[in-house]
Amino acid sequence: MSLDLKRDNRRIIMKIKLLQNNKAQKVLLGLIFFLSITSLVITNALPKKYDLKVGDVLQEDIIAEKEAIDTIATKKLQEAAAESVPQKYTLDQTVVKEVKAQLTELFENVREIRSKDYLDIKEKAKILKENVTLSLSNESYLTFLNMDLVQLKELETITKAVIETVMDSGIKDDSIDRAKAFVIEEFKKVNLPQNVKSLGMEIAISVIKPNMVLDREATEKGIKMAMEAVEPVKISKGQVLIEKGKPVTAEQLALLKELGLLAQDNRVNLTIISGISLLVLILELILGYYIYFYFRNYYDNNIDLLLLTIVIFSTLALSVIFKHISPFLLPLAAGGMLITVLLNPQIALVSLFIMSIITGILMGNEFSYSMMSVLGGIIGILFTSKISQRPDLTKAGGVVGLVNSLVILCVGLLDHLPWIEIARNAFWGMLAGILSSILTVGTLPFFENAFGVTTSVRLLELSNPNQPLLRKLLVEAPGTYHHSIIVGNLAEAAAEAVGGDSLLARVGATYHDIGKLKRPYFFIENQFAQENPHDKLNPSLSALIIVSHIKDGLELAKQYKLPRIIMDFIAQHHGTSLLTYFYSKALSQEKTTEEVSFRYDGPKPQTKEIAIIMLADSVEAAVRSMNKPTPGKIDGLIRQIIKEKLADGQLDESNLTLKDLDKIANAFSKVLTGIFHNRIEYPEKVKELERKGKYVNGDNKQSAGCN
Repeated sequence: MSLDLKRDNRRIIMKIKLLQNNKAQKVLLGLIFFLSITSLVITNALPKKYDLKVGDVLQEDIIAEKEAIDTIATKKLQEAAAESVPQKYTLDQTVVKEVKAQLTELFENVREIRSKDYLDIKEKAKILKENVTLSLSNESYLTFLNMDLVQLKELETITKAVIETVMDSGIKDDSIDRAKAFVIEEFKKVNLPQNVKSLGMEIAISVIKPNMVLDREATEKGIKMAMEAVEPVKISKGQVLIEKGKPVTAEQLALLKELGLLAQDNRVNLTIISGISLLVLILELILGYYIYFYFRNYYDNNIDLLLLTIVIFSTLALSVIFKHISPFLLPLAAGGMLITVLLNPQIALVSLFIMSIITGILMGNEFSYSMMSVLGGIIGILFTSKISQRPDLTKAGGVVGLVNSLVILCVGLLDHLPWIEIARNAFWGMLAGILSSILTVGTLPFFENAFGVTTSVRLLELSNPNQPLLRKLLVEAPGTYHHSIIVGNLAEAAAEAVGGDSLLARVGATYHDIGKLKRPYFFIENQFAQENPHDKLNPSLSALIIVSHIKDGLELAKQYKLPRIIMDFIAQHHGTSLLTYFYSKALSQEKTTEEVSFRYDGPKPQTKEIAIIMLADSVEAAVRSMNKPTPGKIDGLIRQIIKEKLADGQLDESNLTLKDLDKIANAFSKVLTGIFHNRIEYPEKVKELERKGKYVNGDNKQSAGCN
């Protein structure tokens, strides 16, 4: 039993490790996305099935849920059209030539035999009968031999003319009797002795034959064209297929089978399920590859991918619910706006198009509804990509509703819909925009808290001076508050210059020094000419107090529930920098002082924005200590500070390039040149630092105290 228990424990541990694996989590998340979306679409896309047989009386009307083609009725019309197409015939000229040649040969034989004077008439008639292939009577042979040559010539001419006339008009198999009748009528008009006319009729009737050949290719082409010309019999959405209370006929049952509405037929279900599954898979791969190639930071974060999955699924599920009220009440814009605020506008656009395609399937392959939603959704994304406060989301909803209504108006005019119907649909479109903004505003706090996402809206709220923590900082540590505001201005300008998040940088700067609230008067900017407590403290203790403002700041951040990303600014904005002044002071007192005791605990800045705050913090403090600052002196000091931070390795993990650092220096110089004028310079220390090209750490401005 103990061995089995160990094996079970091992399996459990392996499963837990597998689930903790980043790639395994992505695969699981992708599977969840595929199964959830596919199930949602299949559940709402499969038609209702009926278990019926001929003669059953329905208790409800069977109504077509979507437009379709009545293939049975269409096939009947096509068959009728095919039967009405006459057969195509082609005149075969070789038959006419053969008949004429046969007549010529007949009359030449007659002349040749008539010229044999050494034979009596009976012998001539016998020879003629043997040589002629036509089936003529004995009297006809005698007539050939007894008539004079003029009559023979005239008979030949007339017979050929009659045959040529009747055959040039074409003789079909079923019209040979009419042709013979025509021959008889023509010979009745001829001015010849009766026995000669009878001979001509007999010859002509014997030689004529059908010369119209059936053109199968042309006939089949005509049938095909006739069948293609038949308009398919359409079944309109909402059309009653079988009325309530009436028995089901064999033809109606066949129609239901053709439409895949019979419970016995699973073929259509499998086809639809396969098609939907493949489409959802393709759309998921498109979205996944787009995020992978263009927004790798979101792809690497499984929490962000889970958030995206939930928003897309929730939006589609709500669309399923609201479509029963009106097909124009689709809140796709809500999904687009949420993804814009929570993640990224570009990801929101791609997600919106994917949701619109899936919604079109949910609407019975009616993509006109999803077209309205996607156009309104694009407007929603554009309006929420640069929002400054939560009420802006409500305004965006109104604009989305207006665009929805305009699109519905355009489509209604193109389809020649009645004005009352256009107005009704436009009302639902406007309501869809308002509903989208309500859903966005209502669910945004949930997503922010559940997934730890700090949106631009949340950052703007945090930057409000009326925030309790900022008011506390202003009242209890006004110097630190003022310093933070200036650092925020510097960071905002620098972040814009290097393509960083300027809003995040400004808000991070506002809160980066809140830990100084615990002991504000131990920092120079809050002393206001009071006695500096550090003058009476051991350098190691002073350094410990200074460093502790990081820990104190994190405790305050947790107490006031600041976002994780703001806490990162507090923890990382000094990296592992050295407290230069106190370290130098300690060295002058104790030769065995360890440098590590005078460094911040870190970590080093992990993002561009935090690294910019580190530089801005040090630069602002150093420039503020300058005497008679000039643009040249300010720029030189800024670049010296950046160079030393770079040499100390504080920027190694921030992804800032040398080009970025140059842009940051220019941005700092521009802002600080406009802020600082001639100020009182700290006498001895600053002169010494400027002479050596050194600067005081952002939290140590002079021997008297720290900022």
